[in-house]
Amino acid sequence: MIRERLARLAWIFSEKFGLILLSMLSFFVFAHLLTPEELGVGMLIIVIVELVGILFGALIEDPLVRQQQVSHRQRATAFWACVVVGLGSLGVIGLGGLMVSDDTAVRAMVLVAASKVLATLMARIYVAEMRRSGNFRLLASRTLLGKVLGALGGILVALQGGGAWALIVQALIMELVSLLMLMRNDPRRLPLAFDRPWLAGVLVAGLPIAINTLCGQLLQRGASVVLGLTVGVQAVGQFNFALRIIELPRTALYNGLASYALPAFARRAEQPARLWSLFGAVSSLTGFLLTPCYIGLALTAEDLVLLVFGAQWLAAVPTLQVLAVMAALANTALHAQSLLVAVSRIQTVVRAEVVTTLLTLALLGLLGEPLGALAGGLAMLARTLLIVPIHVAALRRSIGFGAADWLQGNYRSLLATLLMSLAVLYFSAHSTLGGYTHWLADICVGTLAYALAYSVLHPRWWPDFKGMLAMR
Repeated sequence: MIRERLARLAWIFSEKFGLILLSMLSFFVFAHLLTPEELGVGMLIIVIVELVGILFGALIEDPLVRQQQVSHRQRATAFWACVVVGLGSLGVIGLGGLMVSDDTAVRAMVLVAASKVLATLMARIYVAEMRRSGNFRLLASRTLLGKVLGALGGILVALQGGGAWALIVQALIMELVSLLMLMRNDPRRLPLAFDRPWLAGVLVAGLPIAINTLCGQLLQRGASVVLGLTVGVQAVGQFNFALRIIELPRTALYNGLASYALPAFARRAEQPARLWSLFGAVSSLTGFLLTPCYIGLALTAEDLVLLVFGAQWLAAVPTLQVLAVMAALANTALHAQSLLVAVSRIQTVVRAEVVTTLLTLALLGLLGEPLGALAGGLAMLARTLLIVPIHVAALRRSIGFGAADWLQGNYRSLLATLLMSLAVLYFSAHSTLGGYTHWLADICVGTLAYALAYSVLHPRWWPDFKGMLAMR
């Protein structure tokens, strides 16, 4: 049983970390070949398109994953509903592009990018089926191949001076390749059928999930829109540059664990004690892996940006540091949403998600003009300080996982990270090294300090994390 779960996790993380490496490669090329303005234009278009895909995709995918059995007719119903919504979204987004811009190139980019929504939604039924059956090998393979081809296409466009088109081409190729691989693996013909009562039930179950997911994404992607309206595309480029550096490791590890955790949580939904234990173990593992990475990133941000991406991005360093602190705090309750979905209690935090998101975007609108891209980082940090206690309270009401349990799962990684930070700051202040040597020395000192501190605080960390995989 442990070997089987380790194999699943291996495929999950091969996908996620493979995506990190490919994303880092394409991001590195884009950061060098695109100006902040070009990156800002491309990101604004992708942001709008992805928000639509996220909203409708969440309505379908997670509710399907939670169901024990889905008939062929029900799969067909979900698929054709996604096709209809995707075609409608394509038309609406394309029309919106014609109305908001007189630039022919921008209009063309909006229309081409909008086709990504259709491909994204068509893939949802296949992705849900793979997650339900545990076929993470196929999920990893299709995403990696799509990312490879998408990155190659985007890089070629960037090298040819295509500017913002590079981002559009990369996103579209990745989505189309992923969809084709999924459809090729499952060639069963889907009849043109609609099970309306079943679809209505799925949509009702998925609506709170979709709203909650959209709120989390709206803060990141909506921040780009607000910055674009109040400051300009250069601030959008700087903000997304910093956000991309933060999101690469978090997306890989969180999505990898979430792909494993949501079905595992759902299997324990009627067993609060076992669910409580698994949630605590997963949260501890995530804190152990990610918290020191984010704080370490904040400590070494200037060296990273200057040495890897160049002086043109130095203005984004303060934003990167604030976002790194935000991510470390958010990491303490990172899996709360997956658990609340599993126990059908996600609706308990929907109102708070909506209100805090809207308040934060309003704050961003006020701070945008004087602070530029930094306003985006501060707005997201403020929202994290509001929402984490709300999620902890929801966990207590749902499974009895209260503030003391939350602290028990996170104090070791937080305290070890604090000791790591002190060691890095002391070393950096007294070091005469410079350039890459200084940066790498800081990383080595931080890694060693964190490993020693965490091992002292939690000597049985490896048996405990291994035991998480043995939970049935």
